[in-house]
Amino acid sequence: MSRQLGKNLIQLSTSRTKSTTEEIVKNLTVPLIEHAQPLKMLTAEEKRKAVQLKLQEIEHQKGQPPFYDMFMREHSYLRISLTEKCNFRCLYCMPAEGVPLKPKDKMLKNEEVLRLVKLFADHGIDKVRLTGGEPTIRKDIVQIVEGIASTPGVKDVGITTNGLVLPRFLPDLKNAGLTKVNISIDSLDRQKFAKMTRRDGFDKVWKSIELAQDYFPKVKLNVVVIRNQNENEIVDFVNLTANRNLDIRFIEFMPFGGNEFKNDNFYGYREMLSLIVEKFGDDVIRLSDSPNDTTKAYKIEGFQGQFGFISSMSDHFCNTCNRLRITADGNLKVCLHGNSEVSLRDKIRDGSSDEQLSEIIQKAVNNKKARHAGMDALKNLPNRPMILIGAYSIPSVLTHVDSNGRATQVDVSAKANTIRTAIAKGTIMLTPEISRQVSENTIKKGDVLTVAKIASIMSAKKVANLIPLCHPIRLDFVDTVFEHDLENHQLHCISTAKCGGNTGVEMEALTACTIALLTIYDMCKAISQKMVISNIHLVHKSGGKTTYHIDNENQI
Repeated sequence: MSRQLGKNLIQLSTSRTKSTTEEIVKNLTVPLIEHAQPLKMLTAEEKRKAVQLKLQEIEHQKGQPPFYDMFMREHSYLRISLTEKCNFRCLYCMPAEGVPLKPKDKMLKNEEVLRLVKLFADHGIDKVRLTGGEPTIRKDIVQIVEGIASTPGVKDVGITTNGLVLPRFLPDLKNAGLTKVNISIDSLDRQKFAKMTRRDGFDKVWKSIELAQDYFPKVKLNVVVIRNQNENEIVDFVNLTANRNLDIRFIEFMPFGGNEFKNDNFYGYREMLSLIVEKFGDDVIRLSDSPNDTTKAYKIEGFQGQFGFISSMSDHFCNTCNRLRITADGNLKVCLHGNSEVSLRDKIRDGSSDEQLSEIIQKAVNNKKARHAGMDALKNLPNRPMILIGAYSIPSVLTHVDSNGRATQVDVSAKANTIRTAIAKGTIMLTPEISRQVSENTIKKGDVLTVAKIASIMSAKKVANLIPLCHPIRLDFVDTVFEHDLENHQLHCISTAKCGGNTGVEMEALTACTIALLTIYDMCKAISQKMVISNIHLVHKSGGKTTYHIDNENQI
């Protein structure tokens, strides 16, 4: 698109010589029609016919159909995490102490990665991006890139990196077939960079950015914007594009487990754009986006590079999502914010054929939701954010009584084995003194939150022994996290339970949450008994016949 045509899209009134920031931003943020229109979910028969028509249109050379979901979104982009390790500890990504790492033998091997790439390429995937953790930590990164680049059908091989050690590999990666590079840099201030990454690596990262521009016509920089951290540098980043062919991508802060997301830290893309318009006015140009682009693209009149916004939270782009993800340990994720996963690694190591793997992948893609949950919902789903569509219905009869009204256990033998997840939440109101001591970890009985977390996990495994009509369940995952509201002296507890089986885990999540709160009470009652446990409730249940989810606390 020409610059003048881009300006015409703004449709500013010619009767005024200068528009207000609000008017310019309003006209610069008109969504693509593909993002604004509601998606239509097809029935299985409608989808079958639609896929047949698509196949006739594209005459797929290899005879393998693309992976379509139930909304007929075609998936052509695969992101592969090569490792869980990282040499940074970014505030928005992980806790300062890092995360528990899986054993090396649980990670995908080189040959397994390449087999999956070939399989996905046979189904129309033509773009592959390598991520992490930090992908350059992987010793065989060059060999992996070379293998992917030589896979028939793959047109683009990209990498997202923090840039710390990139210069060591960049020449070989380019020769191996790397076509695109994204480098993460959240501040241009050395001290602030160190604060946000918890590492002193600014000079090395900047060296990587300078070097990458010698190897690629355009280099993308990823900038996660957090309020009261780096929003005052947005204009500085845009100024980098004046004489450099950089593409600055401002990314909205997203809630993930361990990153201490709060609404107060969120800085939306319209706010970011307003700052830029206040500086550059009518010289801000809206560029054309392709339907599958995640970035809303802009540039400044006369500048060499461009900038854009990844607005996952404030203005999602799920309608045109064409992405699938494979985790470092080989799990397929059909949505970044979803907790539904299937292990392709296990299927490969169990001897599954490519045809069987394709069927498994297609079934997972069929379950992809129309969109992910909103920001307020995601922040209450620690480590397992996801989109939930469906209604919660109350059965007309009680399930734990027989026809004569006598207590009986439900027969679940005929129920399907699925991945079942439940999340419960509760609150304990503390006194100011207890709140302070818990925060400073000075309670005489010990580390309150650690003991409460252990107690919650132990209790979830004992539910069948405590509640007579509950079934014994082999739990695959139990976790409890705490959110401490120091201002209001409240401690919120969020417990998650997960299993693969034929009955739900709501009681396990509710029990874990309850016992965690009771443990806190027990450990703090020597200071004061003026504590109140309240509002223990289920916020999410999925995997069975019904799906239940509370988007905000006013629903209960």
